[in-house]
Amino acid sequence: MKRYCILQFFFLIILSVNTVYSQRNLKSIDKASFVELMKTDNFQLLDVRTEKEFNLGAIEGAINIDYWDPDFEHKVTSTLNKGIITIVYCAAGGRSKMACKLLSKKGFKSLYDFQGGYESYNN
Repeated sequence: MKRYCILQFFFLIILSVNTVYSQRNLKSIDKASFVELMKTDNFQLLDVRTEKEFNLGAIEGAINIDYWDPDFEHKVTSTLNKGIITIVYCAAGGRSKMACKLLSKKGFKSLYDFQGGYESYNN
């Protein structure tokens, strides 16, 4: 029983460290920081809204890959560069947060989740 408890304890520590480590490359940014970050040359902008939402208006230069598309993971990993800054946005922030977590697990090095999404950008 004592050995089981020790193993369980170490498993929890390893799991915690792994979760913290995998989230280190993921940051949330507000509108002001987003605008500043977009002034750099080496970034890519991912819009994870539906095609219909994207066609109604998008941030200039954004690549649209619908988060709910069954092929989202494949499309993102085959289209985007994992080594450069990736800014992710959706309508208000829910899908982009989920997308960033997935991208982090897929090895994207520098991720920014734009808080408030397209709605925030337009206001």
